[in-house]
Amino acid sequence: MSRLFILGFLLSQVALLEAQVNRKTFPLSREFKKTGFSIAPLATVSFGNKKDDLIFSNTPEVEYNYTETGRGTWNAGLELGYLKFIEGYKVWDYFEAAISYRRFSGVHYLEGRVVRSPSGANVLSSTEFENSWEYQTITASFRVIDIAWQKPKGFITWGLGVNYDYLIADEVDSDFPEGYVTDQPFENKHAIRAHFQLGYAFKISKHLLFIPTLETPLVSILPTGNLDPSIQFLNVNYQPLIISLKFMILRKDPINCNAPRLKNMPTM
Repeated sequence: MSRLFILGFLLSQVALLEAQVNRKTFPLSREFKKTGFSIAPLATVSFGNKKDDLIFSNTPEVEYNYTETGRGTWNAGLELGYLKFIEGYKVWDYFEAAISYRRFSGVHYLEGRVVRSPSGANVLSSTEFENSWEYQTITASFRVIDIAWQKPKGFITWGLGVNYDYLIADEVDSDFPEGYVTDQPFENKHAIRAHFQLGYAFKISKHLLFIPTLETPLVSILPTGNLDPSIQFLNVNYQPLIISLKFMILRKDPINCNAPRLKNMPTM
């Protein structure tokens, strides 16, 4: 719910800002086609949390109290997109459909302490384990994007989207005893999540825009029963953040021109 509250606040602020500016048609000029393409190298990272006071017991006589901590590591991906611009005043300025390859990774730390054991038993008083994981997906995305704060050579973009993630590979390098972590810790091959994206576009040339963006999932739609959109490894949740360096290519339309359109065509 906190993510939805933060999203609502951000959207309200963007709406207030946009209400103060004059909406223009850039980059939707009539000299460009209403469709375009984009390519974007991606940088991915995730933010893990910490779980304290967890209890584990492998025998009735021995009990451990342990803490799990997650730290995301940087990784990469690539996205290809198709754009469809909407002409005239609309709530949204363009739609975007994209296909991407995304890789996430992280390091998982576990610190355990024995809190109960038989007297005189040869049991380690504390243990520390370090585990790494990797999570790779092919992702199909559909977004609706709005343009705000338009300037001669730039503007803010923000939007909402739905991503379908298909898990193509995962890997774990574990210090745990054999069998403690399965070879496939990510059981769900399919996931659908609602995403929020925010960016700022720079006009590099007449036909090319550069749009650095930040994207993060807000809520999980599939699998059902858990709305948390984060990647889960053992007891730690990792919130993904996708940084996109998007190049948007606008195509010249030789049919249209910059002449104004007539509302009422003259009759002979």
